[in-house]
Amino acid sequence: MATDTEIYNWFLELGMKVEKVTSGNAYFHITVSPPVENSVKVSIIRTNPNSTFYIITVIIDLDVDKLKKNPSLLKSIKLDLIRMNLEFFLIPPDAEIPKSIQIGKIMFSEGLTKNQILDTVTLVKNGAYLVLTTLEG
Repeated sequence: MATDTEIYNWFLELGMKVEKVTSGNAYFHITVSPPVENSVKVSIIRTNPNSTFYIITVIIDLDVDKLKKNPSLLKSIKLDLIRMNLEFFLIPPDAEIPKSIQIGKIMFSEGLTKNQILDTVTLVKNGAYLVLTTLEG
């Protein structure tokens, strides 16, 4: 089973920016991002010490004005994220035009390898870039 410390060190080994998040109530929460300015930070979260899984997630603020002008953008984003096999949640969930979107994937820690978590972090990050690129037009 992969440990929190191993996961932290795996991303350090790659030269990525790794930051511990102390706000919130998660037992383990770090963000990882490429070592360049203004890159997307992906969170890796384990909710409590007995959790057997990690949540790999990112929240992206949406351009509400663009979505109001072109509502089909939201449908396009949803379909693309589904094709990528990513989960997503619109925030607030009942709004006609959401203010943000949370994109994520869950991974069990049993047998977790460096490549598996790196691939999942990359997938979630690419989902975020897809959203941002779609909104750029």
